[in-house]
Amino acid sequence: MARYTRAEAFFPIMTLVVLGFIILGFGSAMAARGSGYVPTPALILHGVVTLAWFTLTLVQALLIRRANFTLHRALGSVSITLVLGIVVLGYLTTARAVTNLEWSIAGFDNIGSAIFPFFDILTFAIVYAVGVATRRDAAAHKRLMTLAGVMMMDPAVARVAIFVLGAPPLALVLEVAILLAFPIYDWRTRGRPHWASVFGIVLFLACFALRMALGGTDAWAGFVAAVF
Repeated sequence: MARYTRAEAFFPIMTLVVLGFIILGFGSAMAARGSGYVPTPALILHGVVTLAWFTLTLVQALLIRRANFTLHRALGSVSITLVLGIVVLGYLTTARAVTNLEWSIAGFDNIGSAIFPFFDILTFAIVYAVGVATRRDAAAHKRLMTLAGVMMMDPAVARVAIFVLGAPPLALVLEVAILLAFPIYDWRTRGRPHWASVFGIVLFLACFALRMALGGTDAWAGFVAAVF
């Protein structure tokens, strides 16, 4: 395995930033719903598993910073198990949400809104899988594992923009700013962007464009009917 650099605090810091958005976003949404709101057991489990993965990812980044590679590798199987749980529970949560005719994201109806969590799950799974596949490339691996979390933070950032900042369009600005931190860090430490950082940004922007272009189409409605 390639040699890791102990001095890189960037990756645990970025993971902590994303985790902070997750907690703030969903915490503010829960507070806005009031004390009478009771989430379903499946939604609670989805939240617990997601928080567990983010927490483990932070621990993994800190283990690398402390050069504890043995424990880092041993916890890899736990991370994969949690990711599988996130994907399955994310699918089930989306399938349930689609049945709610009042569910709306970015002005889409319940069918169109499904494109947002679908691409969140898809991009998360893709970036995570590439991260696992490149685990022997330390520079790529740590970027991709951190970026996997960024791919899944869209719902939380949207809630921060709505309930905390009161300006929904700021969600995209916040996400792009977080993504741009990666190539900026690369330039400062390597003199050029790392391919993994570029991959994450391109994938995010491409999927954002696809969401907005396809969410209201008959083709997407047919896909939702077949998959969800």
